[in-house]
Amino acid sequence: MIVIRIGQLAEQLGVHRNTIRNWVRSGKLPARSMSGKRYLITESDFAKLCQEFGLERSAMKLKHVPGTPVMSREVSLSEQNVRVIGERSGRLLPDAHYGDACLTCGSCASACPISGIDGFDPRKAVRMAVLGLEEELIASQWPWKCTLCGKCEEACPMNVEIVGLIQRVRGLRDRGKVPGPLHKGVLMCLEKGNNLGIPREDFMALVEALSREMGEEGCPGFTVPIDVKGANILVTVNSKEPFAEPDDMKHWWKIFHAAGESWTIPSRYWEGVNWGFFTGDEEALKTIVGRLVENMYRLKCRALLLPE
Repeated sequence: MIVIRIGQLAEQLGVHRNTIRNWVRSGKLPARSMSGKRYLITESDFAKLCQEFGLERSAMKLKHVPGTPVMSREVSLSEQNVRVIGERSGRLLPDAHYGDACLTCGSCASACPISGIDGFDPRKAVRMAVLGLEEELIASQWPWKCTLCGKCEEACPMNVEIVGLIQRVRGLRDRGKVPGPLHKGVLMCLEKGNNLGIPREDFMALVEALSREMGEEGCPGFTVPIDVKGANILVTVNSKEPFAEPDDMKHWWKIFHAAGESWTIPSRYWEGVNWGFFTGDEEALKTIVGRLVENMYRLKCRALLLPE
């Protein structure tokens, strides 16, 4: 295995460091991020990279480490090893050096759009996890102030995955103590198929009414394609739109109509906003995503459009 710094690799390739990060995230570059703006890559993959881009291996300072690749973004440690460090259980930081890499520089707090509101500070949240103050962090309201926008991670010089930490903290909160509207929305989506519990019949009636309005607004003969197999795009909907702002759905539809695009909306499980993500409910998240995947296979669509 080879360890290389992101700045050095970006300089050799003649691209911005964020380009390297995007390649790794998309899978184009088979490497894993490490603390300290470094990446771990196998010998064979690095050889292919050098050959593809004409890189001079001798011109780069490389560090060789023993080991084989694992299916994670970081070198994982066992839960037992993590527990040896202080009183941490490993529930919040399963990979210990995520938090230990934190420099307490405050870059995350400077980037956070809500830093200071009700005392929230992403830097302090990381330190609480590192120092074993797990129960205090789980019981606090801080994790629920966070919007999960990820600006803290972009600003962090050590690539500490703060958003993932916040999600894990939310997931460990007793479901009965999760903020009411969010928890009810998840339960409603699991039971009814969308976050606001809109009945299928009401949704279909609304779509038909909007289709008629579209025809009167300059799109003659327009109809919303429902459950059309083989369509290019499967379009999902934020349930707040049919519930409170139905005209907002027309904007996308007008674009599709003008472009002659092939698209469809599923008659069931059309919800495009996964509140399981926001509540840290991993099982609910997987269930809701699984329904979208089933619709993709059932209708044989090529692309998925999400509203958020």
